[in-house]
Amino acid sequence: MKWIVRILQGLVALDFLFAGASKIFASSDQIRELFTDKLGTPAALIYIVGVLEALAGLALIAGYRSRKAAVASIIVMIAILIGATVTNLAAGLVADAMVPFAILIVVLFLLFLKRDALKGIRRMAGANSSVSK
Repeated sequence: MKWIVRILQGLVALDFLFAGASKIFASSDQIRELFTDKLGTPAALIYIVGVLEALAGLALIAGYRSRKAAVASIIVMIAILIGATVTNLAAGLVADAMVPFAILIVVLFLLFLKRDALKGIRRMAGANSSVSK
């Protein structure tokens, strides 16, 4: 089971790294054609999302060593994927919304598989809050 989680984590990280890089290094014409004209989103937002995707992918790779990095990156990924799904649905592009929705399901499954890491972070947060009281 441990290897399944690691492989899935690596695949999701690569997906986000490539998606982020494709947005970061895209020309303004490509951004306009793929996102601005279709979805009505500003080009600056697409570049920001690209940076967040790349950072989330890198953090998920760092998540092999740090539980906090893994969980934080998964939370960012969930927010990005919900935004992508809702944006495509709002634009009436139901078929285009299926890709981020499917990846969202995979990321949620990865979060479920890493639930022990999430419990550890909650315990650490509880210990920190009781120390500060």
